Amino acid sequence: MRFRKRVKVFPGFYLNFSNSGMSSTVGVKGASINFSKKGTYLNTGIPGTGLYSRQKIGGGQTPSSPNNNQNIPLEETYAPVQQILVGEIKSGETDQLTSASFIELKETLLEVYKDRIELATEIELTNKEIKSAKTNYIIACIFLIGFFVKSFKNKIEEKEDYLTDLEKQLRTSFVNIDIHFDKAYEEKYNELLSAYKTLLTSEVIWDITSSIQQDMKATRSAASNLVTRTPVKFKFDNIDIIKSSYPAFHFENKNGGDLYIYPAFVIVSSSKHEFALIDIKEFELSFSQHRFLEEQKIPSDTKIVDKTWAKVNKNGSPDKRFKGNYEIPIVSYGGLDIKSKAGLNESYSFSNYEKSEAFAKTFINYQNSL
Repeated sequence: MRFRKRVKVFPGFYLNFSNSGMSSTVGVKGASINFSKKGTYLNTGIPGTGLYSRQKIGGGQTPSSPNNNQNIPLEETYAPVQQILVGEIKSGETDQLTSASFIELKETLLEVYKDRIELATEIELTNKEIKSAKTNYIIACIFLIGFFVKSFKNKIEEKEDYLTDLEKQLRTSFVNIDIHFDKAYEEKYNELLSAYKTLLTSEVIWDITSSIQQDMKATRSAASNLVTRTPVKFKFDNIDIIKSSYPAFHFENKNGGDLYIYPAFVIVSSSKHEFALIDIKEFELSFSQHRFLEEQKIPSDTKIVDKTWAKVNKNGSPDKRFKGNYEIPIVSYGGLDIKSKAGLNESYSFSNYEKSEAFAKTFINYQNSL
């Protein structure tokens, strides 16, 4: 019989949003590390004894590179104009994206994944052994081999108990994200939560995976860019090793890791072994209007703002040299571009301009409040 050496208790992660700013703590009772703008502190003690020590082990957090949205009137943080994006729109490798303040949490999550893989492997093997023991038990019963009947029965019971223990460990192998908001911060976050719920009601959301400039004169097209896009889903979700009372905003991504936006950080997850954690203050979100020549079905929540032709003259009139030249509606979509200085680079388009604009405003307000 194999037995796991110990039951692992993974440290929780505590986030506090208060008037003194945002701070985070990772660890367990008696041993934890606290990160805030005042510095990094090691907290140690013996639970239940009153013995406690708090030691500064790092200076104040290095200020994040100024967010383009900070200290700027909200009306000036984005402009409703078409943004020209060139080439593939894809983030850098996930191992380069993690913020320094969340390295410890990432290492903890990696350890949880490792533990879950070991548990899943052991559960699979134990299930096979139980199946084999049950087969041997049936054979022993058929041939009335008394000693083996009892032996196989005991073996089945032992392995089933062991399997129950393994499955319990798997269920408890996660990191708990505990979040506390002061009233002012909670109101800001609830506003963001409401705006995101409204955003989810957009009829169509696209992941823009590339945008290549084209020669408008040569193509006789009114479109300056050739865009590749794929419909995706946004929802509420957590990655499987995190439990939190505040589920993440989950942005599906077709050419890279999905985005999970938590109140203080963003997880970019391309696989169980490849993910990054980005400080939400380093998360750069900008909004723009996507004026799109829509030749597919127009979503019901989209506004047509103009029209053009498949082949068009410089003055906007139809080029009569082309037979069967047809009219194309120009629609207004909302566009979100998401970046970080470490290499995050994603772009989305929304069928409802107003809902995506409202979400961008609310997100920037929340982010600036931190």
